[in-house]
Amino acid sequence: MLVTAAIYFCLSFPQEVGSGVESSIERCLSIIIPSMFIFMCITTFISMSGLHSLLGYPFRLISEKLFRLPKEGFAVFLLSLISGYPAGIKLVNSCQGITAEQKRILSYICCCGGPAFISGTAAQYLYPDSNAAMLMFISIITANFLTAFLLTRTLPKIGKTHRKRTVIETKALIPAVKSASSAIMQMCVMIVAFGGILGILKLSGGIEAIALPASRIFDMSAETVSAVIMSFLEISNIVTLPSQSESLFPVITFLLSFGGICVMLQIAALADKELSMSRFIIVRLATALETGIISRILLPFLVIAETDIPCSADFQAVTPTPH
Repeated sequence: MLVTAAIYFCLSFPQEVGSGVESSIERCLSIIIPSMFIFMCITTFISMSGLHSLLGYPFRLISEKLFRLPKEGFAVFLLSLISGYPAGIKLVNSCQGITAEQKRILSYICCCGGPAFISGTAAQYLYPDSNAAMLMFISIITANFLTAFLLTRTLPKIGKTHRKRTVIETKALIPAVKSASSAIMQMCVMIVAFGGILGILKLSGGIEAIALPASRIFDMSAETVSAVIMSFLEISNIVTLPSQSESLFPVITFLLSFGGICVMLQIAALADKELSMSRFIIVRLATALETGIISRILLPFLVIAETDIPCSADFQAVTPTPH
């Protein structure tokens, strides 16, 4: 029935559905690729070349004693904090020197919106000329560290390990770029697909049916609630939220930490079959809730410049400038 309804809307309203796809393509070209691709190339090369073993040495005591992870695993966790949402799972898959149980835990925690994505989306369009990006990233990585500490309690303690000679594979540069290209393409294709799906949901009245009663409950406008719902489904829609809103700051950090259903599907496509997506989503929702609480605590430190900034809800009408 859902597929039949989707076909009906595509045939009856091709221009409206195509507009949602076109808007998603613009966001991929002007936001997603410029803010994430180079980070994905660098972090993937670090992992595939073996450099992550060297990066983990300064944190060896912390990783083994506090997080019960080998230095290679902890280095991958740190890299995932700056590489962007779907790149983390690829780093885990390519990581050498970790056990299956350690890999499972890392798969749950190596999911984070990188600083380039945060500053290029939420900060640039919602809180320009402010310290919002710094507070958002602090909230997100703090929650990720807290979740990592809690989940790794189930891992066995690491005893004394023999120091292995680290071999750096410089030939990994081209495979790393190819791997990052594949990941960014899968991400953008999924975002574009969700653009069409969201267009169909708008036409069907599904989003409005949820937004109207929710707006009364949370004392928000229906347009704002609709933007929140769309961001929960596909995170790049976060730029359509009202700008310069202090009250929405914890909600925005919650959404950035979770990443959206679209990101979850991308990770499911990249992850091993052994990864439990239901547990993964529960962990990410819990981490996002932690992020929202932390950002609420940090809210008094938010400094917003008093300038006349057009509402970011007009984003779809204006093609954004690449960051």
